[in-house]
Amino acid sequence: MMHLPGDLARTGVRGAVWQGLAFASGRVIVLVTTIILARLLSPQEYGLVALALVLMAYAETIADAGVAQALVYLPRTGVMARSALLLSVVLGLVLASAAVLAAPWIAGVFNLPAAASLIQVLGVSVLATSFGAVPEALLRRELQFKQLTAAPVIRAATMGAVTLPLAFAGHGAWSLAIGTAAGSVAYAVTCWFLVRRHAPWQIWRVSGDALRANVRFGAPVAGSSLLARLIFDVDYLIIGLWLGAQALGYYTLAFRLPEALILNVFFVLSTVLFPLYAQVSGDPERLRDGYLKSVQIQSLYGVTTGVGLAVLAPVLVPLLFGQTWMDAVLPLAFLALYAAARSLGAGANDVYKALGRPGLSVGVSVVRLAILVPVLLLASRWGIVGIACAQLLVALLFACGMQAVAARVMKFRARRLVRAAVPGVVCGAAVAVAGLGTLAAPLLGPVATIAVVVVTAVGFVYAILRLGFPSLHSELLKLVRRS
Repeated sequence: MMHLPGDLARTGVRGAVWQGLAFASGRVIVLVTTIILARLLSPQEYGLVALALVLMAYAETIADAGVAQALVYLPRTGVMARSALLLSVVLGLVLASAAVLAAPWIAGVFNLPAAASLIQVLGVSVLATSFGAVPEALLRRELQFKQLTAAPVIRAATMGAVTLPLAFAGHGAWSLAIGTAAGSVAYAVTCWFLVRRHAPWQIWRVSGDALRANVRFGAPVAGSSLLARLIFDVDYLIIGLWLGAQALGYYTLAFRLPEALILNVFFVLSTVLFPLYAQVSGDPERLRDGYLKSVQIQSLYGVTTGVGLAVLAPVLVPLLFGQTWMDAVLPLAFLALYAAARSLGAGANDVYKALGRPGLSVGVSVVRLAILVPVLLLASRWGIVGIACAQLLVALLFACGMQAVAARVMKFRARRLVRAAVPGVVCGAAVAVAGLGTLAAPLLGPVATIAVVVVTAVGFVYAILRLGFPSLHSELLKLVRRS
Protein backbone atom coordinates (compact mmCIF):
# COMPACT_ATOMS: atom_id res chain seq x y z
CA MET A 1 0.00 0.00 0.00
CA MET A 2 1.40 3.39 -1.04
CA HIS A 3 1.04 6.43 1.17
CA LEU A 4 0.86 10.06 0.15
CA PRO A 5 3.87 12.13 1.27
CA GLY A 6 1.98 13.81 4.10
CA ASP A 7 0.45 10.55 5.28
CA LEU A 8 3.79 8.78 5.25
CA ALA A 9 5.48 11.61 7.13
CA ARG A 10 2.76 11.55 9.78
CA THR A 11 3.03 7.76 10.03
CA GLY A 12 6.78 8.04 10.42
CA VAL A 13 6.62 10.69 13.10
CA ARG A 14 3.87 8.92 15.02
CA GLY A 15 5.73 5.62 14.69
CA ALA A 16 8.89 7.23 16.01
CA VAL A 17 6.92 8.80 18.87
CA TRP A 18 5.29 5.52 19.87
CA GLN A 19 8.53 3.59 19.57
CA GLY A 20 10.25 6.40 21.42
CA LEU A 21 7.74 6.23 24.26
CA ALA A 22 8.22 2.48 24.48
CA PHE A 23 11.96 2.92 24.39
CA ALA A 24 11.96 5.71 26.98
CA SER A 25 9.71 3.77 29.35
CA GLY A 26 11.83 0.66 29.00
CA ARG A 27 15.10 2.59 29.33
CA VAL A 28 13.94 4.28 32.53
CA ILE A 29 13.27 0.87 34.04
CA VAL A 30 16.59 -0.51 32.77
CA LEU A 31 18.51 2.56 33.95
CA VAL A 32 17.03 2.34 37.44
CA THR A 33 17.86 -1.38 37.48
CA THR A 34 21.42 -0.66 36.33
CA ILE A 35 21.95 2.01 38.99
CA ILE A 36 20.75 -0.32 41.74
CA LEU A 37 22.78 -3.27 40.43
CA ALA A 38 25.91 -1.11 40.27
CA ARG A 39 25.60 -0.66 44.02
CA LEU A 40 24.89 -4.36 44.64
CA LEU A 41 27.31 -6.09 42.26
CA SER A 42 31.07 -5.80 42.08
CA PRO A 43 32.78 -4.81 38.81
CA GLN A 44 33.92 -8.45 38.49
CA GLU A 45 30.35 -9.81 38.74
CA TYR A 46 29.08 -7.14 36.36
CA GLY A 47 31.80 -8.05 33.88
CA LEU A 48 30.93 -11.75 34.00
CA VAL A 49 27.31 -11.12 33.06
CA ALA A 50 28.38 -8.59 30.41
CA LEU A 51 30.52 -11.21 28.70
CA ALA A 52 27.69 -13.77 28.72
CA LEU A 53 25.25 -11.18 27.37
CA VAL A 54 27.59 -10.23 24.54
CA LEU A 55 28.05 -13.84 23.46
CA MET A 56 24.29 -14.42 23.51
CA ALA A 57 23.71 -11.19 21.60
CA TYR A 58 25.65 -12.68 18.69
CA ALA A 59 23.36 -15.70 18.68
CA GLU A 60 20.23 -13.56 19.02
CA THR A 61 21.30 -11.44 16.04
CA ILE A 62 21.03 -14.40 13.66
CA ALA A 63 18.39 -16.32 15.60
CA ASP A 64 15.70 -15.46 13.02
CA ALA A 65 17.96 -15.96 9.96
CA GLY A 66 17.17 -12.38 8.91
CA VAL A 67 13.59 -13.31 8.02
CA ALA A 68 12.14 -10.56 10.21
CA GLN A 69 13.68 -7.99 7.88
CA ALA A 70 12.72 -10.10 4.85
CA LEU A 71 9.04 -9.97 5.83
CA VAL A 72 9.09 -6.18 5.62
CA TYR A 73 10.47 -6.30 2.08
CA LEU A 74 8.95 -9.44 0.51
CA PRO A 75 5.35 -9.91 -0.74
CA ARG A 76 2.78 -9.92 2.07
CA THR A 77 1.44 -13.45 1.81
CA GLY A 78 0.55 -16.04 4.41
CA VAL A 79 2.93 -18.63 3.01
CA MET A 80 5.81 -16.12 3.21
CA ALA A 81 5.10 -15.46 6.90
CA ARG A 82 4.74 -19.16 7.73
CA SER A 83 8.00 -19.97 5.95
CA ALA A 84 9.73 -17.18 7.86
CA LEU A 85 8.45 -18.55 11.17
CA LEU A 86 9.62 -22.07 10.36
CA LEU A 87 13.14 -20.87 9.56
CA SER A 88 13.25 -18.71 12.67
CA VAL A 89 12.08 -21.43 15.05
CA VAL A 90 14.44 -24.09 13.69
CA LEU A 91 17.47 -21.81 13.84
CA GLY A 92 16.53 -20.61 17.32
CA LEU A 93 16.36 -24.17 18.62
CA VAL A 94 19.74 -24.98 17.08
CA LEU A 95 21.44 -21.88 18.53
CA ALA A 96 19.91 -22.28 21.99
CA SER A 97 21.05 -25.92 22.12
CA ALA A 98 24.52 -24.92 20.96
CA ALA A 99 24.74 -22.28 23.71
CA VAL A 100 23.92 -24.85 26.38
CA LEU A 101 26.37 -27.46 25.07
CA ALA A 102 29.25 -25.11 24.27
CA ALA A 103 29.03 -22.97 27.43
CA PRO A 104 31.81 -24.78 29.39
CA TRP A 105 34.19 -24.56 26.42
CA ILE A 106 33.45 -20.86 25.86
CA ALA A 107 34.02 -20.09 29.54
CA GLY A 108 37.34 -21.96 29.35
CA VAL A 109 38.49 -19.86 26.39
CA PHE A 110 37.96 -16.70 28.44
CA ASN A 111 39.35 -18.34 31.59
CA LEU A 112 36.14 -17.44 33.41
CA PRO A 113 34.56 -20.74 34.59
CA ALA A 114 31.72 -18.93 36.37
CA ALA A 115 30.45 -17.65 33.02
CA ALA A 116 29.41 -21.14 31.80
CA SER A 117 26.20 -21.41 33.80
CA LEU A 118 25.28 -17.80 32.94
CA ILE A 119 25.62 -18.56 29.22
CA GLN A 120 23.38 -21.62 29.59
CA VAL A 121 20.67 -19.59 31.32
CA LEU A 122 20.84 -16.93 28.61
CA GLY A 123 20.31 -19.61 25.96
CA VAL A 124 16.63 -19.22 26.89
CA SER A 125 16.86 -15.61 25.71
CA VAL A 126 18.13 -16.74 22.30
CA LEU A 127 15.21 -19.13 21.88
CA ALA A 128 12.69 -16.47 22.91
CA THR A 129 14.19 -14.00 20.44
CA SER A 130 13.74 -16.43 17.56
CA PHE A 131 10.10 -17.07 18.52
CA GLY A 132 9.29 -13.37 18.81
CA ALA A 133 10.99 -12.11 15.64
CA VAL A 134 8.21 -12.90 13.16
CA PRO A 135 5.24 -11.37 15.03
CA GLU A 136 7.33 -8.26 15.73
CA ALA A 137 8.17 -8.01 12.01
CA LEU A 138 4.52 -8.38 11.02
CA LEU A 139 3.59 -5.47 13.28
CA ARG A 140 6.41 -3.29 11.93
CA ARG A 141 5.56 -4.19 8.33
CA GLU A 142 2.03 -2.87 8.82
CA LEU A 143 3.43 0.21 10.62
CA GLN A 144 1.56 -0.81 13.81
CA PHE A 145 4.02 0.97 16.05
CA LYS A 146 1.43 2.01 18.62
CA GLN A 147 0.47 -1.59 19.32
CA LEU A 148 4.12 -2.66 19.41
CA THR A 149 4.83 -0.13 22.15
CA ALA A 150 3.72 -2.56 24.86
CA ALA A 151 6.35 -5.22 24.10
CA PRO A 152 9.59 -3.42 25.10
CA VAL A 153 7.92 -1.89 28.15
CA ILE A 154 6.78 -5.31 29.36
CA ARG A 155 10.24 -6.74 28.67
CA ALA A 156 11.96 -4.05 30.73
CA ALA A 157 9.43 -4.28 33.55
CA THR A 158 9.74 -8.07 33.69
CA MET A 159 13.51 -7.85 33.71
CA GLY A 160 13.49 -5.36 36.58
CA ALA A 161 10.85 -7.28 38.54
CA VAL A 162 12.89 -10.49 38.36
CA THR A 163 16.42 -9.07 38.60
CA LEU A 164 16.14 -6.73 41.57
CA PRO A 165 14.61 -9.14 44.13
CA LEU A 166 17.23 -11.74 43.21
CA ALA A 167 20.03 -9.16 43.50
CA PHE A 168 18.81 -7.97 46.90
CA ALA A 169 18.66 -11.62 47.97
CA GLY A 170 22.37 -11.91 47.21
CA HIS A 171 22.33 -13.95 44.01
CA GLY A 172 24.87 -11.66 42.31
CA ALA A 173 25.48 -12.23 38.61
CA TRP A 174 22.71 -14.84 38.45
CA SER A 175 20.10 -12.15 39.12
CA LEU A 176 20.92 -10.24 35.93
CA ALA A 177 21.16 -13.38 33.77
CA ILE A 178 17.81 -14.77 34.93
CA GLY A 179 16.13 -11.36 34.68
CA THR A 180 17.37 -10.89 31.10
CA ALA A 181 16.05 -14.30 30.05
CA ALA A 182 12.68 -13.60 31.70
CA GLY A 183 12.42 -10.27 29.90
CA SER A 184 13.08 -11.90 26.51
CA VAL A 185 10.37 -14.48 27.11
CA ALA A 186 7.90 -11.76 28.12
CA TYR A 187 8.72 -9.81 24.94
CA ALA A 188 8.06 -12.79 22.66
CA VAL A 189 4.79 -13.66 24.41
CA THR A 190 3.60 -10.05 24.12
CA CYS A 191 4.39 -9.90 20.38
CA TRP A 192 2.42 -13.08 19.71
CA PHE A 193 -0.50 -11.76 21.74
CA LEU A 194 -0.55 -8.58 19.66
CA VAL A 195 -0.85 -10.51 16.35
CA ARG A 196 -3.01 -13.28 17.76
CA ARG A 197 -5.66 -13.22 14.98
CA HIS A 198 -3.09 -12.98 12.20
CA ALA A 199 -0.50 -15.33 13.66
CA PRO A 200 1.08 -17.62 11.00
CA TRP A 201 0.94 -20.70 13.23
CA GLN A 202 0.60 -23.30 10.48
CA ILE A 203 4.31 -23.67 9.82
CA TRP A 204 3.76 -27.01 8.08
CA ARG A 205 2.05 -25.09 5.24
CA VAL A 206 5.12 -23.67 3.54
CA SER A 207 6.58 -23.72 0.04
CA GLY A 208 10.05 -24.11 -1.33
CA ASP A 209 9.82 -20.80 -3.19
CA ALA A 210 8.83 -18.91 -0.05
CA LEU A 211 11.60 -20.55 1.97
CA ARG A 212 14.17 -19.69 -0.68
CA ALA A 213 12.93 -16.09 -0.96
CA ASN A 214 13.26 -15.64 2.81
CA VAL A 215 16.74 -17.11 2.81
CA ARG A 216 17.91 -15.10 -0.22
CA PHE A 217 16.94 -11.81 1.40
CA GLY A 218 17.35 -12.83 5.03
CA ALA A 219 20.80 -14.45 4.90
CA PRO A 220 22.67 -11.29 3.79
CA VAL A 221 20.65 -9.27 6.31
CA ALA A 222 21.50 -11.73 9.09
CA GLY A 223 25.14 -11.68 8.01
CA SER A 224 25.18 -7.91 8.00
CA SER A 225 23.47 -7.78 11.41
CA LEU A 226 25.96 -10.28 12.83
CA LEU A 227 28.87 -8.27 11.50
CA ALA A 228 27.32 -5.08 12.87
CA ARG A 229 26.88 -6.76 16.25
CA LEU A 230 30.45 -8.06 16.14
CA ILE A 231 31.67 -4.55 15.33
CA PHE A 232 29.51 -3.15 18.11
CA ASP A 233 30.64 -5.69 20.72
CA VAL A 234 34.10 -6.91 19.65
CA ASP A 235 35.60 -4.50 22.17
CA TYR A 236 33.88 -6.47 24.96
CA LEU A 237 35.44 -9.69 23.69
CA ILE A 238 38.92 -8.18 23.51
CA ILE A 239 38.62 -6.69 27.00
CA GLY A 240 37.31 -10.00 28.37
CA LEU A 241 40.18 -11.95 26.80
CA TRP A 242 43.06 -9.55 27.45
CA LEU A 243 42.08 -7.36 30.41
CA GLY A 244 39.76 -9.54 32.50
CA ALA A 245 36.28 -9.43 34.02
CA GLN A 246 36.88 -6.44 36.29
CA ALA A 247 38.02 -4.18 33.44
CA LEU A 248 35.05 -5.44 31.42
CA GLY A 249 32.75 -4.47 34.27
CA TYR A 250 34.00 -0.87 34.29
CA TYR A 251 33.83 -0.63 30.50
CA THR A 252 30.34 -2.13 30.32
CA LEU A 253 28.98 0.31 32.86
CA ALA A 254 30.66 3.19 31.03
CA PHE A 255 28.86 2.13 27.86
CA ARG A 256 25.43 1.99 29.49
CA LEU A 257 24.54 5.69 29.21
CA PRO A 258 25.72 6.27 25.61
CA GLU A 259 24.04 3.04 24.61
CA ALA A 260 20.74 3.87 26.32
CA LEU A 261 20.51 7.54 25.38
CA ILE A 262 21.99 7.48 21.86
CA LEU A 263 22.66 4.12 20.22
CA ASN A 264 19.39 2.51 21.27
CA VAL A 265 17.51 5.58 20.07
CA PHE A 266 18.90 4.97 16.60
CA PHE A 267 17.91 1.32 16.85
CA VAL A 268 14.35 2.44 17.62
CA LEU A 269 14.40 4.87 14.70
CA SER A 270 15.71 2.12 12.44
CA THR A 271 12.67 -0.04 13.19
CA VAL A 272 10.53 2.85 11.92
CA LEU A 273 12.69 4.12 9.07
CA PHE A 274 13.34 0.82 7.28
CA PRO A 275 9.63 0.13 6.61
CA LEU A 276 9.15 3.76 5.54
CA TYR A 277 12.13 3.66 3.18
CA ALA A 278 10.81 0.39 1.76
CA GLN A 279 7.46 2.08 1.08
CA VAL A 280 9.08 4.81 -1.06
CA SER A 281 11.94 2.80 -2.57
CA GLY A 282 10.30 3.16 -6.00
CA ASP A 283 10.33 6.97 -5.75
CA PRO A 284 14.03 8.01 -5.70
CA GLU A 285 13.39 11.68 -4.99
CA ARG A 286 11.17 11.02 -1.98
CA LEU A 287 13.69 8.49 -0.70
CA ARG A 288 16.58 10.96 -1.02
CA ASP A 289 14.66 13.80 0.66
CA GLY A 290 13.50 11.59 3.50
CA TYR A 291 16.96 10.15 4.05
CA LEU A 292 18.68 13.55 4.14
CA LYS A 293 16.13 14.81 6.64
CA SER A 294 16.65 11.76 8.87
CA VAL A 295 20.44 12.25 8.74
CA GLN A 296 19.98 15.89 9.72
CA ILE A 297 17.79 15.09 12.71
CA GLN A 298 19.71 12.01 13.89
CA SER A 299 23.08 13.78 13.75
CA LEU A 300 21.63 16.77 15.60
CA TYR A 301 20.37 14.55 18.41
CA GLY A 302 23.34 12.18 18.51
CA VAL A 303 26.13 14.76 18.47
CA THR A 304 24.56 17.12 21.00
CA THR A 305 23.66 14.30 23.40
CA GLY A 306 27.03 12.58 23.01
CA VAL A 307 29.01 15.75 23.67
CA GLY A 308 26.79 16.53 26.66
CA LEU A 309 27.40 13.08 28.17
CA ALA A 310 31.14 13.37 27.60
CA VAL A 311 31.28 16.71 29.40
CA LEU A 312 29.18 15.49 32.32
CA ALA A 313 30.92 12.10 32.77
CA PRO A 314 32.92 13.16 35.89
CA VAL A 315 29.69 14.24 37.58
CA LEU A 316 27.34 11.49 36.37
CA VAL A 317 29.38 8.42 37.30
CA PRO A 318 29.77 9.06 41.06
CA LEU A 319 26.24 10.47 41.30
CA LEU A 320 24.50 7.53 39.60
CA PHE A 321 26.74 4.56 40.27
CA GLY A 322 28.89 5.48 43.28
CA GLN A 323 32.58 6.10 43.92
CA THR A 324 33.38 2.42 43.28
CA TRP A 325 32.98 3.06 39.55
CA MET A 326 35.24 6.12 39.11
CA ASP A 327 37.47 4.12 36.74
CA ALA A 328 34.55 4.30 34.28
CA VAL A 329 34.66 8.12 33.94
CA LEU A 330 37.22 8.48 31.14
CA PRO A 331 35.86 5.53 29.14
CA LEU A 332 32.37 7.03 29.42
CA ALA A 333 33.58 10.36 28.03
CA PHE A 334 35.20 8.76 24.98
CA LEU A 335 32.37 6.29 24.42
CA ALA A 336 29.86 9.13 24.49
CA LEU A 337 31.85 10.83 21.71
CA TYR A 338 31.99 7.47 19.91
CA ALA A 339 28.18 7.31 20.01
CA ALA A 340 28.07 10.86 18.65
CA ALA A 341 30.34 9.82 15.78
CA ARG A 342 28.12 6.84 14.99
CA SER A 343 25.14 9.17 14.72
CA LEU A 344 26.80 10.77 11.70
CA GLY A 345 26.53 7.46 9.85
CA ALA A 346 23.12 6.40 11.16
CA GLY A 347 20.52 5.20 8.66
CA ALA A 348 22.76 4.01 5.82
CA ASN A 349 22.07 0.31 6.44
CA ASP A 350 18.31 0.92 6.36
CA VAL A 351 18.59 2.43 2.89
CA TYR A 352 20.69 -0.47 1.60
CA LYS A 353 18.02 -2.92 2.78
CA ALA A 354 15.11 -0.84 1.50
CA LEU A 355 16.66 -0.82 -1.98
CA GLY A 356 17.03 -4.60 -1.89
CA ARG A 357 20.82 -4.48 -1.52
CA PRO A 358 21.56 -5.77 1.99
CA GLY A 359 24.83 -7.20 0.72
CA LEU A 360 26.28 -3.67 0.73
CA SER A 361 26.06 -3.68 4.52
CA VAL A 362 28.02 -6.93 4.61
CA GLY A 363 30.82 -5.49 2.47
CA VAL A 364 31.14 -2.31 4.52
CA SER A 365 31.03 -4.29 7.77
CA VAL A 366 33.75 -6.74 6.66
CA VAL A 367 36.08 -3.85 5.85
CA ARG A 368 35.26 -2.12 9.12
CA LEU A 369 35.86 -5.25 11.18
CA ALA A 370 39.16 -5.91 9.41
CA ILE A 371 40.34 -2.45 10.48
CA LEU A 372 38.70 -2.33 13.92
CA VAL A 373 40.06 -5.55 15.41
CA PRO A 374 43.79 -4.84 14.99
CA VAL A 375 43.27 -1.22 16.08
CA LEU A 376 41.50 -2.35 19.27
CA LEU A 377 44.14 -4.99 19.98
CA LEU A 378 46.84 -2.34 19.71
CA ALA A 379 44.80 0.10 21.83
CA SER A 380 44.34 -2.52 24.60
CA ARG A 381 47.92 -1.71 25.68
CA TRP A 382 46.42 1.45 27.19
CA GLY A 383 43.56 -0.36 28.90
CA ILE A 384 39.88 0.40 28.52
CA VAL A 385 40.56 4.11 27.93
CA GLY A 386 42.70 3.24 24.91
CA ILE A 387 39.99 0.97 23.53
CA ALA A 388 37.34 3.67 23.95
CA CYS A 389 39.55 6.17 22.07
CA ALA A 390 40.13 3.65 19.26
CA GLN A 391 36.38 3.10 18.93
CA LEU A 392 35.87 6.84 18.51
CA LEU A 393 38.48 7.18 15.75
CA VAL A 394 37.22 4.20 13.73
CA ALA A 395 33.59 5.36 14.12
CA LEU A 396 34.44 8.75 12.64
CA LEU A 397 36.20 7.14 9.68
CA PHE A 398 33.36 4.78 8.86
CA ALA A 399 30.57 7.29 9.38
CA CYS A 400 32.05 9.12 6.41
CA GLY A 401 32.49 5.89 4.44
CA MET A 402 28.97 4.60 4.98
CA GLN A 403 27.41 7.90 4.01
CA ALA A 404 29.55 8.05 0.88
CA VAL A 405 28.22 4.63 -0.15
CA ALA A 406 24.64 5.72 0.63
CA ALA A 407 25.04 8.83 -1.51
CA ARG A 408 26.32 6.73 -4.40
CA VAL A 409 23.49 4.19 -4.10
CA MET A 410 20.83 6.92 -4.06
CA LYS A 411 22.64 8.94 -6.76
CA PHE A 412 23.21 12.32 -5.14
CA ARG A 413 26.28 14.33 -4.25
CA ALA A 414 27.97 13.57 -0.94
CA ARG A 415 28.16 17.27 -0.08
CA ARG A 416 24.40 17.22 0.49
CA LEU A 417 25.06 14.81 3.35
CA VAL A 418 27.78 17.07 4.71
CA ARG A 419 25.32 19.98 4.72
CA ALA A 420 22.77 17.79 6.52
CA ALA A 421 25.28 17.06 9.31
CA VAL A 422 26.42 20.68 9.80
CA PRO A 423 23.66 21.72 12.26
CA GLY A 424 24.45 18.78 14.53
CA VAL A 425 28.18 19.51 14.57
CA VAL A 426 27.67 23.22 15.25
CA CYS A 427 25.19 22.53 18.05
CA GLY A 428 27.52 19.88 19.49
CA ALA A 429 30.30 22.47 19.71
CA ALA A 430 27.90 24.80 21.52
CA VAL A 431 27.05 22.08 24.03
CA ALA A 432 30.77 21.54 24.67
CA VAL A 433 31.24 25.24 25.38
CA ALA A 434 28.22 25.29 27.71
CA GLY A 435 29.34 22.18 29.57
CA LEU A 436 33.02 22.99 29.95
CA GLY A 437 32.20 26.56 30.96
CA THR A 438 29.91 25.34 33.72
CA LEU A 439 32.38 22.74 34.98
CA ALA A 440 35.11 25.38 35.13
CA ALA A 441 32.94 27.51 37.45
CA PRO A 442 32.95 27.04 41.26
CA LEU A 443 31.50 23.68 42.30
CA LEU A 444 27.73 23.78 42.43
CA GLY A 445 27.13 20.21 43.53
CA PRO A 446 26.42 17.35 41.11
CA VAL A 447 22.67 17.82 40.66
CA ALA A 448 22.92 21.62 40.28
CA THR A 449 25.84 21.24 37.85
CA ILE A 450 23.90 18.84 35.64
CA ALA A 451 20.84 21.12 35.70
CA VAL A 452 22.86 24.20 34.74
CA VAL A 453 24.67 22.38 31.91
CA VAL A 454 21.42 20.98 30.48
CA VAL A 455 19.54 24.29 30.64
CA THR A 456 22.45 26.28 29.19
CA ALA A 457 23.08 23.72 26.43
CA VAL A 458 19.41 23.57 25.44
CA GLY A 459 19.32 27.36 25.30
CA PHE A 460 22.41 27.49 23.08
CA VAL A 461 21.07 24.80 20.74
CA TYR A 462 17.68 26.49 20.42
CA ALA A 463 19.27 29.85 19.65
CA ILE A 464 21.55 28.32 17.00
CA LEU A 465 18.67 26.51 15.31
CA ARG A 466 16.36 29.51 15.47
CA LEU A 467 18.89 31.99 14.13
CA GLY A 468 21.34 29.91 12.12
CA PHE A 469 19.16 27.13 10.68
CA PRO A 470 15.61 28.51 10.55
CA SER A 471 14.36 25.96 8.00
CA LEU A 472 15.42 23.06 10.25
CA HIS A 473 13.87 24.84 13.23
CA SER A 474 10.58 25.07 11.33
CA GLU A 475 10.77 21.41 10.27
CA LEU A 476 11.30 20.30 13.86
CA LEU A 477 8.30 22.34 15.00
CA LYS A 478 6.20 20.69 12.28
CA LEU A 479 7.34 17.25 13.39
CA VAL A 480 6.33 18.04 16.96
CA ARG A 481 2.91 19.20 15.81
CA ARG A 482 2.44 16.09 13.63
CA SER A 483 3.28 13.84 16.56
